[in-house]
Amino acid sequence: MPHFIAKDYELNFPFSKDGLNFKEEFFALDGKESLILVQEGEMEFLIRKTPHAKGWLFKSEKIMRPSSTGVLKNVLSALADHCEVLSDNLAISSKRQKTQSPYMLDGERLLLELQKDREWVLEIGFGSGRHLLNLAKNSPHHYFLGVEIHTPSLEQVQNQIEILGLKNLFLTRLDARILLNFLPSNSLGAIYLHFPVPWNKKPHRRVLTKAFLTQAMRALKKDSYLHLRTDDEEYFSDALKLALDSQVSRINVRKNCDFSIISKYEARWKRQEKDIYDIEFYSLFESDEMDLKHDFSLPFIECVPQDLVGKKILGKDFFLHIHRCYKAKDSIILSISFGDFNWPNSRYLWMDSKQRSMRFLGAPILSIPANIKAHQALIQLLGA
Repeated sequence: MPHFIAKDYELNFPFSKDGLNFKEEFFALDGKESLILVQEGEMEFLIRKTPHAKGWLFKSEKIMRPSSTGVLKNVLSALADHCEVLSDNLAISSKRQKTQSPYMLDGERLLLELQKDREWVLEIGFGSGRHLLNLAKNSPHHYFLGVEIHTPSLEQVQNQIEILGLKNLFLTRLDARILLNFLPSNSLGAIYLHFPVPWNKKPHRRVLTKAFLTQAMRALKKDSYLHLRTDDEEYFSDALKLALDSQVSRINVRKNCDFSIISKYEARWKRQEKDIYDIEFYSLFESDEMDLKHDFSLPFIECVPQDLVGKKILGKDFFLHIHRCYKAKDSIILSISFGDFNWPNSRYLWMDSKQRSMRFLGAPILSIPANIKAHQALIQLLGA
């Protein structure tokens, strides 16, 4: 992860460099760390500054970092110009690190793409991207979306998209379980879930659950399928039970059948003579369109309640938790988490007294039921 360590610093906000606007530094109430708000066009990032044995550590705030490593390095390098740097790893090591990839979609850009009249194919956890890249290359008139949380895999496939000149393949690091909740009904031609982490000791963390399967069947076109491929017999058995527990289901089950594209891991398992299981879950019906439009704006309040930090609201199917407060001269940032219990959403809320505005930083909040209920609870908690 890009970072630098500084013995000392002299930062006077606001300032700008190369299109980057460094807005303010927000200090935690306990004084142990701070957050630096950075804007580039419509994009917003947070840099975390924490005490270090040799001085101060500057690095990205995980939930608000650029998808491009190069953009993050540019942000940190601009800050480093105002610091007495002891060590860093900010050198641009490859061309693909230099800019934000047009094929890497955050929540806002993904929503815009999904509004276009297209049929999509989704692959969750694409790893090296062999299967996904092959699909996109051989079907140039169809559109493909790859979901992955592993940054090196994302950067590797971004590079291949550019080398192959693909215009029909997009990537996102969004949680697939959340993504399925807001995909339009009947919009997917297929979903591929190949060799997911089994999580046999914590099955609630699996991608494939009853709730996920229900949403997948809604998002898939009639007679299209979700394809699970796994080497884990327990995962396979549990997935099969999910299908059989449904009132109506149609599945196709295979064992040790060759697949057109084999990953390096699957090739290793085949050499070890491990069993490989396949299940295809078919969508049997046309689904009704969802209406989950919601305005996640927040009214400005003159004064934040003093006892707000630490507040928790636990609903039947949602939660809200205010974690920390960071203060600057004329505004504050609140660290909060909310939404579904199994798939929490961590965000920052910026309250600007000068502009008399209050809003969430970063990409728009996704319109899923748990997020909508948490937003309504937040408005009540703020007394707005």
